[in-house]
Amino acid sequence: MNLTLAQKETVTRLIESGVGRSTDLLGRMSHTKWGIVTSSINEIPVVRLLSWFQRDNGPHMGVRFRSRADVPLEFLILFTGRGAKSVTEAVTKPYAGKLEKLPDIQKLTIGEVSNVLAQGVIGAVANEYDLTIILSVPEVIEGTKTDILAAVLGDYDGRQDILMMSHIDMYSENLSAECSMVIIVNADSLQRILTH
Repeated sequence: MNLTLAQKETVTRLIESGVGRSTDLLGRMSHTKWGIVTSSINEIPVVRLLSWFQRDNGPHMGVRFRSRADVPLEFLILFTGRGAKSVTEAVTKPYAGKLEKLPDIQKLTIGEVSNVLAQGVIGAVANEYDLTIILSVPEVIEGTKTDILAAVLGDYDGRQDILMMSHIDMYSENLSAECSMVIIVNADSLQRILTH
């Protein structure tokens, strides 16, 4: 399935709306104002995405979510190692004394930040189309970009699923970071929603 231009614009608008909702909550978490800019969503063949990701073998941190309700989907938010560190420092800075002894503080923080982003996007879609979309708890995966994507592609079916990607820039007075959002969704479900 290929999205029409109008459908692509709708999906992009919903993602931007959902990410925009997330900025307020992230700001409250970190006691600073955040700005988040998303690029338009692009359909991308899985082979091309894997090939593109292979060019960057540095450490990454991905957070995976799944939904099996009205809209079967996989949702991945992917940070570079440096980006994950920057986001963690920005979010935990106001609580440094209290949080420094927690094990895996970076994994916990990136999991929670990704949860805020994912819930914002899914909430925007669910509200627009009156759907029930319940995401799984965040699953944090560390490795190269291709390793993380491969872990998420386990249930991918090229005959039934569509793979979309958007780029996100995050910034505040304490932060400059970027991440990628990869969404794998059942094509028939997406088509049904967008023509509803």
